[in-house]
Amino acid sequence: MKKLTFIFLLITCTFVATAQDSSTTRKSWLIPDHVKTQFAGNIGFLSVGTGYLHGKEKLETDLYVGFLPKSIGGDHIVSISTKMTYSPWKIALNEEYTVIPFSIGPYLSYSFGSQFDTLLPNEYPKGYYWWATSLRFGAFVGGRIQMNIGEQQRIKSFDFYYELGTYDLEFLSYIQNPKTLKVSDIFSLALGVKLRLD
Repeated sequence: MKKLTFIFLLITCTFVATAQDSSTTRKSWLIPDHVKTQFAGNIGFLSVGTGYLHGKEKLETDLYVGFLPKSIGGDHIVSISTKMTYSPWKIALNEEYTVIPFSIGPYLSYSFGSQFDTLLPNEYPKGYYWWATSLRFGAFVGGRIQMNIGEQQRIKSFDFYYELGTYDLEFLSYIQNPKTLKVSDIFSLALGVKLRLD
């Protein structure tokens, strides 16, 4: 567990160092466009990620490393997740603040650990389980507020975002039990920050 915590902290420090790099040369395509930290949202109690902008800056692809401590989840869980976020509209309030009122996207998450199966478990009767416990596919909607710092700065903008998301098993549970579950039961709230890098 100490090794996983060390790796998690190392990745976080690398992101911070990248954000503080003051080099004025044109960055390599390998260097990400932004870094993110997210609280909750089905990809970990706390997750750090990095990603790229595409499609006239309306599409983001991100890779996260998430951590759920035993004190909260009953077991130490480390996961990796990939997310895509599409934000079709921006509303500039002034030179400093921009509102992105609507974002939508899918994600795929993989949890590490012996308690998870990637292949279907074979110790149960055929058809007892039909899903892999280590992989989760989900989707979310959300929005964000962006504070523009300046084109000449290493960090160009600071965003605060929220997402309401669900994943495959929760959605199917609702479909199969609509009288027992409410729509609000299958959604979780994620809060995060994003630093746009030069």
